Amino acid sequence: MKAFHLALQLPANLDLSEFSRQLATEGIAHKITLEGVYQVVWVPEDNDPETVIAHFQAWQANAGNSDAGVTGPVGRFRANVRQFPLTIGLIVLNVLMVWVGLNAASGSLSGLIQALTATPYSIAGGYLIFEPVSETFGRQEYWRLIAPALLHFSWLHLAFNMLWVWELGRRVEHLHGRMRFLSLTFATAISANLVQLGLSGPSLFGGMSGVVFGYLGYCMVWDYLNPRARIGLAPAAYWVMIGFLLLGFSGLLDLLGLGALANGAHLGGLLAGAIVGLGVIQWSRWIATKP
Repeated sequence: MKAFHLALQLPANLDLSEFSRQLATEGIAHKITLEGVYQVVWVPEDNDPETVIAHFQAWQANAGNSDAGVTGPVGRFRANVRQFPLTIGLIVLNVLMVWVGLNAASGSLSGLIQALTATPYSIAGGYLIFEPVSETFGRQEYWRLIAPALLHFSWLHLAFNMLWVWELGRRVEHLHGRMRFLSLTFATAISANLVQLGLSGPSLFGGMSGVVFGYLGYCMVWDYLNPRARIGLAPAAYWVMIGFLLLGFSGLLDLLGLGALANGAHLGGLLAGAIVGLGVIQWSRWIATKP
């Protein structure tokens, strides 16, 4: 009997039937099995798995069909809501909290929002006077490192972020576990808010976009360093979000009237997510080498 070895490890709900037919057309022997939350593509031991990886990446890049949407073939990652309770809970929490940011955008700057900003503020002469960061954290108000992520100042702001939380967060939660999802969410929220504070100082900012960029950084590093166990996001999605980040720092989006973006939060989240991804991979490799 011919021995097989692993070539690719992919999300269980990714439809690989077309990819399998393509491999067969190319004369590449293979088999696909379901292993827990993954599908595993196996090739005979005398075949180079890098050939299968290259074929998959080409197939993924070219599979721009109608049911895949902007994420290519991973659009077929069909949802069973019971698989992603934390992702759904995070979305519900943000929807329930949106009224705080909407009221602030309409000029109501008292009440709960004062407990959710990165630093407290007072209102004098129609201006917001923010407390220095050192005083805020000197009182150990550490929840403010996370709370701004719950502030959204328009329905469009909320919708954009929640779509990406759903698209990225559910993959991390389902494939890598709930504890890693929670850890990644908190780490990227804290990093996003700290970098934003460092770049712009105390101000009124908020939203889950820093966390979204954190998920993106984690998935990007993971997929790059683990091509045989990809999270499954189409490579084009990474470039779109990186382009959005660069446009934000260029100031072009402000000139187009799209409003001021928390670019520091985007950068902080992206870096934290990438660092977490790199750390998880290195730790896993270190554990695998221990006798």
